[in-house]
Amino acid sequence: MVNLELDAEQLEVAELGRQLGLEVLSPVAREAEERRGVPEGVWRTLFETGLTVPVPEELGGAGIGDTVTLMVALENLSYGDPGIVFAAYSSGVAAMLLARHGGPERAALVRGLTSDPTARGAVALYEGQGRGAAEFATVIHTTDDGRIRVRGHKTAVAFGADADPLVVVGTDERSGAVRAVLVPRDTDGITVKAYDGGLALDAARTAAMSFDVTVPAENLLDAEDLLTTLGRIRLGVAAIALGTAWRAIDYAAEYATERVAFGRPIAAFQGVSFPLAEAQMRITQARLETLDLAARLHDPDAADLTAAISRLLAHVGETAAEATRAAVQTLGGHGFIAEHPVELWYRSAMALSALDFDPLCSSFTPAL
Repeated sequence: MVNLELDAEQLEVAELGRQLGLEVLSPVAREAEERRGVPEGVWRTLFETGLTVPVPEELGGAGIGDTVTLMVALENLSYGDPGIVFAAYSSGVAAMLLARHGGPERAALVRGLTSDPTARGAVALYEGQGRGAAEFATVIHTTDDGRIRVRGHKTAVAFGADADPLVVVGTDERSGAVRAVLVPRDTDGITVKAYDGGLALDAARTAAMSFDVTVPAENLLDAEDLLTTLGRIRLGVAAIALGTAWRAIDYAAEYATERVAFGRPIAAFQGVSFPLAEAQMRITQARLETLDLAARLHDPDAADLTAAISRLLAHVGETAAEATRAAVQTLGGHGFIAEHPVELWYRSAMALSALDFDPLCSSFTPAL
């Protein structure tokens, strides 16, 4: 049986993440969205904790080795602002991929990302349409002269316009296996189209990228346990969405206890309180499911969890969307104006739920 009770270290991480989220990230959430970038001082503060760069200490990381602790960190940081956390995490997972699959020859690249707060890495993972977790349209294959060719289109690549190093994930054209390859920034055949503001997550400066490049064979990363590492990356998005949902519901609940209508707080009306209570229950359920999968990801005897992670992402995405929508509706007309942050959290939850969506995974079950 998996024990989902947090240990002392994880509780400390949760406390630190929540404190940073509320005191450092939340006050600059609007600024980060408007300027399409995280303020330098805020990024440096978050960077120094190492909570969003999950690599071993010997490579300059904070040593967050297990996925459960990483999920706890991301959820509590996102209680402050999901956009900033998504930006920092997106750069951090590039270091994680290189640390786990790049071998000793990539150690210098990893140390560059863990020692220099101005450095940005990127992982070109998402493709902008509903698909299975391993169904990439981007293809990676070996040419006749032994080099690696990468062809495809990626969307929502955080720091896609300027990140270096850049890791592209795709499918081996012959075997169908998932592969990852390091693509130097100056390689011919990279086309970048930066988004001029989107629904949310603008702090990550996301971009669409097209690739038709050829790189040396040694740029192909080790494929052993690659799906496990990608699963860890994908679970992180679920944790960010859950932190966003928690903050929105807590904010709406506090508002409902202070807003008076018809002589009493609106929280006294079942039409207001019941949706918030149901949202809290569903968030708790989704959080436990996320931690359960995160714990099983390290079990060598566990079956491939790729499909289970896809189902979880669908469930968490729907849960976060419903929760943040309930928060907006609790505030009524005030929920749609920038004076209150719930509309930002709603947009963020919707954007996160659309990043990695398998149309065959849904919490809806036909009554047959």
